[in-house]
Amino acid sequence: MNIANNEFPNVNIDHEIIIIGAGISGIGTGIELKKHDMNSFLILEKSDSLGGTWRDASYPGIAVDIPSFSYSFSYELNPEWSRMFCEGDEIREYVDHCAKKYGIYSHFRFNTKVKKIVFDNSNNTWVTHLSDGTQLVSYYVISATGILNQPKYPDIPGIESFTGKKMHTARWDHNYDVTDKKVAIIGTGASAVQIIPSIAKQVKSMVVFQRTPIWVMPRVNLKLGKAAQSVFKYVPFAARAVRLITDAGLNLGAYAAVNYVKFPSMTRSAETACIKHINSQIEDPELIKKMIPEYDFGCKRPAISNDFYPAFNRNNVDLVAEGIERVTENGIVTADGVEHEVDLLILATGYKTQEPGNAPSFEVIGSKDYDLGEFWYENRYQAYNGVSVPDFPNFFLTFGPYTGGLNWFSMLEANALFIVRCLKEARKKNSRYIEVTQEANDEYLADMLIKSESSVFKNAACAAANSYYFDNHGEASLPSPFTPFWRWFRVRMVKLDAFRYAPMVSAPNLKTAMKETSSTIDA
Repeated sequence: MNIANNEFPNVNIDHEIIIIGAGISGIGTGIELKKHDMNSFLILEKSDSLGGTWRDASYPGIAVDIPSFSYSFSYELNPEWSRMFCEGDEIREYVDHCAKKYGIYSHFRFNTKVKKIVFDNSNNTWVTHLSDGTQLVSYYVISATGILNQPKYPDIPGIESFTGKKMHTARWDHNYDVTDKKVAIIGTGASAVQIIPSIAKQVKSMVVFQRTPIWVMPRVNLKLGKAAQSVFKYVPFAARAVRLITDAGLNLGAYAAVNYVKFPSMTRSAETACIKHINSQIEDPELIKKMIPEYDFGCKRPAISNDFYPAFNRNNVDLVAEGIERVTENGIVTADGVEHEVDLLILATGYKTQEPGNAPSFEVIGSKDYDLGEFWYENRYQAYNGVSVPDFPNFFLTFGPYTGGLNWFSMLEANALFIVRCLKEARKKNSRYIEVTQEANDEYLADMLIKSESSVFKNAACAAANSYYFDNHGEASLPSPFTPFWRWFRVRMVKLDAFRYAPMVSAPNLKTAMKETSSTIDA
């Protein structure tokens, strides 16, 4: 489909907006666009189906780690959750339901991998280069690839020489039977916390290699039967009330993290609860010492589980805290010289986060011919309100620096709404050029750095956490230094005078008009 370009008659526009990624972010952004009658958009997806991280990660025991009632779109509550913390297949079904209900399927183009996008200064458009060599032209591009989409593989000597089965938690092979296998798991993060108890009864033996312990809180995972589901379905206020309660809990947790300097007792209370939890579930006092973190609660994302700790009471499950020296053909050799022979090597080593080539997972070449990912890596991770960067006009992020939070849905809804506000303002000004000013971006970054100083993330103890929250500059640029409620308020109330808008003009006078408009707005 080509759209007439009234501004530059010789330029064919395939779609007004291209969204890259068909996970929660891409679908939610599409829904928000359609709510505001912005229907000329295409969602590109490298895989053959939607779902993003919830499509790719399907390991045994995978489940949400925040209440299901909060882990959903605020405008599409699900009365049929089976549990307070539902499993991955329910999330995938829910996301698919939303895409169908809100008419997003007609906007998908699957099996389409984006190689890079390049801004064309001559006509204010983005050219999206696909891996098959074709190109798409649009006015705007919205990156919705998320942050947890590229598995991070450990750099351990000899790992390629292992002759047994090897798989990452994000790429689980369901054709492989773990029954009676000798298994090694590298990592004790959120994925490992769920996998270990899920397969412990099936395997012959399991050795868990821990680099950094994780704080684990108890989980109240109430089962929601048909009676409860009927109430939520026919009395919508009931589901809304539960969501308000669970959202309040998440806001309280975020408040404690971002106000650590003022109220350290809130974090200490969480640590006390976690220590009580482990003491009630593990029998060996030496094992307890190994599994209690030395960093403060909140330095890295904690886990929730009632069956993780008990798994280590089993005779066939061992924890190894000695460092890994190398991997051999048959297993793993630790720093103490012991070789652990295994059949299956599970890599629970997380995802790439703030590295070039991830979030966004493609090259983004802006108006001054440099790549966004490299710029962030060499300078600082930064984006105004988490969605816009100077020198990258008409480009938006659904997840940018300093926007991460406990609930992806609330973060996405806020950012998508802010993006739509910018697009509506452009239409109002008869413009198809939107760029945040350098001054506004710099002020916002400075504010984020100041706010971060009060958070738990700047605590010296976090150095021992090995947290993916921190970038190569040593800054916690992934999590937001303010609460979800404040973000909800901000995206609705903040003025849009941080952006430059250029009117539609003929090509010969474009740069002059842009300069004049910019000067007027800045003044």
